[in-house]
Amino acid sequence: MSHFFLAAALCLAAAPAAGGQPYTEGEYFTMAVPDGWTRKEPGVGLSDAEKKVFGAEFFGPAADGLAVLLGAHYYAPGNLLHATPEKFIKLHAAPAIGVNLDGKVYGPVKTGKAGNYYAKVFERKTYEYQPKDALHPKKIHIFEKFYVVPVKNGFYVLRYYAPMDLAKANLKHFEAAVASFKPLKR
Repeated sequence: MSHFFLAAALCLAAAPAAGGQPYTEGEYFTMAVPDGWTRKEPGVGLSDAEKKVFGAEFFGPAADGLAVLLGAHYYAPGNLLHATPEKFIKLHAAPAIGVNLDGKVYGPVKTGKAGNYYAKVFERKTYEYQPKDALHPKKIHIFEKFYVVPVKNGFYVLRYYAPMDLAKANLKHFEAAVASFKPLKR
């Protein structure tokens, strides 16, 4: 009987702290998505197959008209957006023109893990104006965190986006999703 309780305790310890529902994106990846988060419907424009970028985004709690977002995407070789993981990192981990004119904050690129896989990890603090069509919109500070996972054939990007007021409280959900991440294309 004590072995049963020990096994149950080990199973609970191995589960993501923030919980989640299993999610599989086709033949590309699996991960746990936070309970109650909603999958974003695809927009108009090129299809995933045309872009060669496959993935999903999930909305969580919202504040000031902006929702917390968790995204996971696989960038296949020859995709139309980012040729390599290095180019993705260069574009997103530092000011695009090399000079930070608008006060955004970029953290260093570090080595980390997404699930059991090597990743480059970085954060940035940016802002958006809401509502976008207002004469005097409110400036909302945004926290973003990225995990870029290179594989033999392409790369993956796990992204967290949150209004600063919600960022800390919901980061644990993103980290649980990252910990559960498993690429199916390698």
